[in-house]
Amino acid sequence: MKNLIMIVVLLFGFSVVAQNPKMEKRQNKKEMHQKMKDMTPEQVAALRTKQMTLQLDLTEAQQIQIEKLELERAKNRKTRFESKKERAELTADEMAAKKMAMLDEQIEMKKQMKSILTETQFQKWEKSVQNKRGHGKRKHADKGNGPRNN
Repeated sequence: MKNLIMIVVLLFGFSVVAQNPKMEKRQNKKEMHQKMKDMTPEQVAALRTKQMTLQLDLTEAQQIQIEKLELERAKNRKTRFESKKERAELTADEMAAKKMAMLDEQIEMKKQMKSILTETQFQKWEKSVQNKRGHGKRKHADKGNGPRNN
């Protein structure tokens, strides 16, 4: 009887360890990413505007301006995604040109956001953008696995 209970406890322990929550979270992210790809640019713009409204407490006028901005970005993102399949065939110069265009878009977005938002809203927005872009770097630095100074 003790052996049977011990076997059940061990099997239960192995089954709990075998379920990797990080893998499930990664799978859920992939599913959400796939659903986002299927959304129209108008839907994406409306969704991102609502998220920013909650995050930054936007006024009605700001919401309208940001929705126009986000719609333009969503359309550009959609065309970039469709041309993503051709990336393997790009030369180094073409790839550099695409990177430069993307950085120019980011600079323009920052300028436009600065003109639309108040100073405190802009600081919050900029901080959230930095957190999204630098997520991997911060994650490794917290664990002590970041770049080493020699």
